[in-house]
Amino acid sequence: MDEGEVTPGPRPRVAVLLVNGFARRGPLGRQRAAEALQYPWIDLCLRQVARHSKGWDYQVFAYDNSHFTPHRRLLRKFERVRLWPSGVVAMMGRIANRMPGPYLGRLLERRHPSALDYLAGKVSTDFDYIVTLDNDSFPVRDDWLDVLIGECEKGAAVTGVYRDEMAPAVHPFIHVSGLCVGTQDLHDLGVSFGRDIQYLGEQHQQDAEFNQDVGQKITYEFIRLGRTIGPLARSNEVNFHFLMGGIYGDVIYHHGAGGRRASFRDMGDVKINDQISRVLRDAAFRDVDHLMAVLRGRAPDDLGLQTL
Repeated sequence: MDEGEVTPGPRPRVAVLLVNGFARRGPLGRQRAAEALQYPWIDLCLRQVARHSKGWDYQVFAYDNSHFTPHRRLLRKFERVRLWPSGVVAMMGRIANRMPGPYLGRLLERRHPSALDYLAGKVSTDFDYIVTLDNDSFPVRDDWLDVLIGECEKGAAVTGVYRDEMAPAVHPFIHVSGLCVGTQDLHDLGVSFGRDIQYLGEQHQQDAEFNQDVGQKITYEFIRLGRTIGPLARSNEVNFHFLMGGIYGDVIYHHGAGGRRASFRDMGDVKINDQISRVLRDAAFRDVDHLMAVLRGRAPDDLGLQTL
């Protein structure tokens, strides 16, 4: 090493939070359950995390709302995953899912924001950063954590997937499909991940306006405190949908409707959205690298979809 050269310190310790599940209720509940078993996004997500996070000290904190035995087996095959809820709760959830009448399994689940809050509460202070992913989002480049954490270490309070595709109906914000925040900053902020909080009365109208989606409230609370954010903009060269199939900062992919119907605040035809979702899903599970090459404009488009 040359004189005066600085020895690089150890990389920060990272907690990756993941909530696994799908939209179980409604007339398409059984169909979505079958699709969740056939196309386990959580497995693809964790494989991509393991593939692109070599050399990092990270731990995955996962909350499984599926109650599926195959999904829990998939989660447990990754050595860096800590899994909640307990096996007893999962067993009770499977029993509830088989019972006729009103869906009782919801009593044994946590809504997405609530599950993220629960997992964040499990992260000890020896983790420097918290990163959140959706089960249908994942890293697509080896330096994804360098990019996210680099933005925070340059001064951003929160950085990640910048969801601005639905503005002005939804105020742009850092979305939990790829969000990075300092562990201490998040604990000091004392704000929930979002939409479980219900605002009543005229005095809360402004708060509710910035609590439209998961992660939005955290984004705007940091902004209110005068902190900066580090948005990773959508970076696709090829787009098949205004929201689905997005790559952000060229480091994180988010499918956008992995476990639910592709309905986005009355934007776009739902049947067409669902078709696009299925084609992109099939392509991701068939060859994720080829799909990324198509979206980056580095491979011929062979998906048979009309581009925007």
